[in-house]
This record gives sequence, C-alpha cells and structure tokens, in this order.
Amino acid sequence: MATILSISSQVVYGAVGNSAGAFAMQRLGHEVWQVPTVLLAHHPGYGSFEGELLGEELIERLVRALDERGWLSRCDAIFSGYLANAEQAGAVADAVARVKSANPKALHLCDPIMGDENGAYVSGAVEAAQAALALRADIVTPNWFEFARLAGEEPADIRAAIPLARKLGPKIVTITSAPAPKGRISNLAVEDRKAYRAETARYSATDDAMTPKGTGDLFAAIFLSRLLSGVAVPQALARASACSAALIRSSVEAGRGELALAHDQAMIWDPGLPPNIEVFA
Repeated sequence: MATILSISSQVVYGAVGNSAGAFAMQRLGHEVWQVPTVLLAHHPGYGSFEGELLGEELIERLVRALDERGWLSRCDAIFSGYLANAEQAGAVADAVARVKSANPKALHLCDPIMGDENGAYVSGAVEAAQAALALRADIVTPNWFEFARLAGEEPADIRAAIPLARKLGPKIVTITSAPAPKGRISNLAVEDRKAYRAETARYSATDDAMTPKGTGDLFAAIFLSRLLSGVAVPQALARASACSAALIRSSVEAGRGELALAHDQAMIWDPGLPPNIEVFA
C-alpha cells in the first residue's frame, strides 16, 4: 500500500477530480490524503453552480500541518490536478517540495488540466502555471490537446509525439485521447527508451452531455496507482486504459451521465477489456 497526497478539484455530486481519482486509488489499495483546490456542488458542465476555491495560503497551511507532524515522510506520491487559479500552483509546488524533502523517493504526477479537443477551458495564466508544474514533474498525463500546449506544437501523429514527449523533461509522459481509427481511442506512454500505445474502443453518448466527465482524472489515478504497486509502465498503461473504457461504457449504456464508481468499482480492479498494446522503439 502506498500513500498519496492528492491535490485537485472536488464535487459534492458526480465523479471528477478527487471525487473520481481518490476513490479509484483507494479501491486499488492505497491511502489517499485529499486536498481540494475547489469545492463545487457539481462540475460546471451542468451550468451554473455553487462552490468556492481554496486559496493558495489555505492549501499551504493544510500541507504544512501534515509536515509539522512528520506525516509527509509516509507519502509515496503527490497527485496534482485541476487548478482554480494560477496562484494555487505555488501551493502545489510547495507541497511537492515538502514531500520530496521528507521522502526523496516520492513521485509527483501532474495531470495538467487545461482543456480538450473542444479547446481551452482555463485561463492563460492557469495554463502557464500548469505547464510549469508539469515540466518539473516525474510523471505527466496530458490529453492530446494539452500535450500540444506543453510541447509548443501539435504532432502530426503518435510517432511524431514520441520525440516531443522525451524533450519535455518528466521521466514518463502519458498522453490520453491520442489519434486513433474511428471508433477507437489511443493512450500513449513514453519513457526514455521505449514508448507504448494502448488502444480501446471509444464510448460516447449520443447526447454529449450524457458522456461522463472526469475520465482523465480517473485514468491518471489508476495509472499512478498501478505504478506504485510495482506494475511496469506498459502494464499500467494497459490497465488504466481498459478500466477507463469499461467504466465509460457502463455509464453510457446505463444513460447515467456520470461515472458510477461505487456501483462499478469491480471494474477498477478487473475491467475485463484488455486493450491492444503496441510497443514503439
């Protein structure tokens, strides 16, 4: 069992941010300490919402309190996701520094949430702050849109993305929603000497509003969880891809509009949908 400090968004209703990722990491046997960057009634896709962001100072105080009690030495990883404003990046950087000081072997996974194929949905300041965190992380998990932002250009295809990923800096760059044949979806993991692609079926509702959100949070959480359990990168990529696809399929077929993680939690452990894995040199 590993211990993970997870700093991301949280919702009362639904499964995005910590409300998705923390559950998955716990289901896979890890202890998760959750720090919300923002607490909302639900994700903004439903329209107007209630909630508040946590200021940089409060996030720093929460993490500092754990540090003062010596608990950060038990942390094996930091998961950072959604930022509500650019200033919160300073609190995340402080948390990473504190954890790595207490446990130099701890990993930082940054899920640099900026936008998706429909465009950016954070400010330019937040995008720059996420990029700064991502480039210093041990593992980064952008989607194809976010990867292009980090790399400074959109690669022509998956193979062209590999050398760009190796230039970014993190030891492992995992790119979700990469180009794939119609009806399929690809996820790519790039290390120093090897790169791997996992391909699964793409599941989406006829009404886009009924396609669940939080799938990137879920994927990153499962990928990190598997790595912390000693699983190699290609197998971690395969499991995260298969689990995400299975949970999305279940939600779409049931017409839920949200990931039903408690109902479908067995799929987090055993998705029953082995993806095709391709190894690139």
